[in-house]
Amino acid sequence: MKRNPVSSYARAAALLFFLVSISRFCLAADSPAAPIPFRNAVDMALQHSGVMGIAAINQWRARKAYDELRANYIPQITVGSGLGYTYGFPLTLEGSAPSLVNFNTSQSFYNPALKQYIKAAKIDWKATSLDVRDKRDSVILDTALSYAELDQLTAKLKVLAEAQAAADKAQNVSQQRLQEGIDSQLTVTRSQLVAARIRLRIAQAQDQADVLREHLSKLLGVPADSIVTDPESLPEIPAISQDEDLPAKAVANSFTVKQAEQKVAAANARASGEHKAAVWPTVDLASQYAYLARYNNYDLYFNSSGNYVANNFSGGLNLKIPIFNSVQKDKAEQAKADALIAEKQFDLTRNQVREDALKLQRSLRQLSAARDVAKLEWQVSQGDLDAVNARMQTGEANTRDEQNAQLDTDDKYAAYLDSEFELSRTELQLLRLTGDLENWAIPGQ
Repeated sequence: MKRNPVSSYARAAALLFFLVSISRFCLAADSPAAPIPFRNAVDMALQHSGVMGIAAINQWRARKAYDELRANYIPQITVGSGLGYTYGFPLTLEGSAPSLVNFNTSQSFYNPALKQYIKAAKIDWKATSLDVRDKRDSVILDTALSYAELDQLTAKLKVLAEAQAAADKAQNVSQQRLQEGIDSQLTVTRSQLVAARIRLRIAQAQDQADVLREHLSKLLGVPADSIVTDPESLPEIPAISQDEDLPAKAVANSFTVKQAEQKVAAANARASGEHKAAVWPTVDLASQYAYLARYNNYDLYFNSSGNYVANNFSGGLNLKIPIFNSVQKDKAEQAKADALIAEKQFDLTRNQVREDALKLQRSLRQLSAARDVAKLEWQVSQGDLDAVNARMQTGEANTRDEQNAQLDTDDKYAAYLDSEFELSRTELQLLRLTGDLENWAIPGQ
C-alpha cells in the first residue's frame, strides 16, 4: 500500500510538537518558581482581597440607603385595579373605591425630619469611603508582615540547616571520641540534645513558613508552592524619631478616629430628625385617578344631579400636624442617647489610638536595642569561630570545637534575624497608625 507523503509529514510534525510540549512541561515542572516582588504582592493582594470586596459592597449599600431616602421627594407612582362586584351601596376595597383601573402618586414635599435622615445617611455613605481606605491599609499591612516574615523564615531556615549540619558533625565527633575512650556518654548525650533542639527549631520555622505561604496564597490568589520572596524588593523602612509627636499625627490621620467622628455626626443628625418628627408638621403631595364602572351602582347612588362620569381625579396636599405622640418623643430620646454614646465612643477611640501610637513609638527603643545586642552577639560568635579556626591550625582545637563554634554562630545569627523582624513589625504597625504605610509600600501612588 502506498503511503501519502503529506499525511506522513503531518504525523511527524504532530509527534514533534508533542515531544516539544512534553519537554517544556518537564522543564517548567523542574524549574523553581520565580520570586514575586514585594510591590507585585501588594498589588495582587489589593485586587484579590475579600476584605476590600466587602468594604466596597458596604459602601455601595450605604449609597443605596442614601438614595432610598432621597427618593421620597420623587413621585411614587402605582397603577392597579379594584375590580369587584357591588350589591347595594358601593363600599370601598381596602380604602379605595372599586374601579376598573386607578393611578396613585405620592411624594414628600415638606418634611424636616426626612431632611435630617437624609443628612445622616449621606454622612454614613461618606464614612464608608474611610472604611474602604482603612481596610486597604489593613490588607497592605497584612501582606507586608506576612511577606517580610516569610522572607525572614526562609533566611532563618538556611542558617538552621547549616546549624543542623554542624550539630550532626559535632555529634559524630563525640561518638568517635566515645569509642576511642576520650569522651563520656554524657558528652555524647549533650551533643544529641543540641542536635535535637536544632531539629525542633527547624520544624517550628518550617511550620510557620508553610502557614505563611498558605496565608499569602489566599491573599494573592496564587498557589502556595509558587510563592517565593524577593528580599531585594522590600523597601527600606524610614527612620522613626522618638522626638516627633507621632501620637498626635496618628490621631489626625487615623481612619478609625475619622470614622468614629463621622458616626457622631450621623447620630446627631438622626437625633435631630427624630425630634423634628415629633413636633414639626409634614406636607406630602398626592393624586389619584380612577375609572369607575356602572355595574358598581355609582350611577344609582351618585347620579342625583345627572352628572355621573366614569373618569375621576383628585390631587392636592396632605398636611399632618403632630399634636401628641409619646411614642415618637420616646424614640427621639433614644436617638439622643445613641448620639451621646457615639460621642463617648469617639473619645475612647481617639485616646486608644493615641495610646497605641505612643506605646509602639516607645517600644522601638527597646526593640532597636535588642536588635543591636543580637547583632553584636552574632559578631562576637563570628570572632570566636575565627579564633577556633586559628587554634585548629596549631592543634589547640579539634573538629568538635570548630563545629560547636559554628553552631553558636548560626544560632546567634538566627536570633538576630528574629530581633530584626520584630523591630520591622512594630515599625510597620506604627506607619499604619500614622497614615504613612501606603506611601511606604506603594511609593508615588
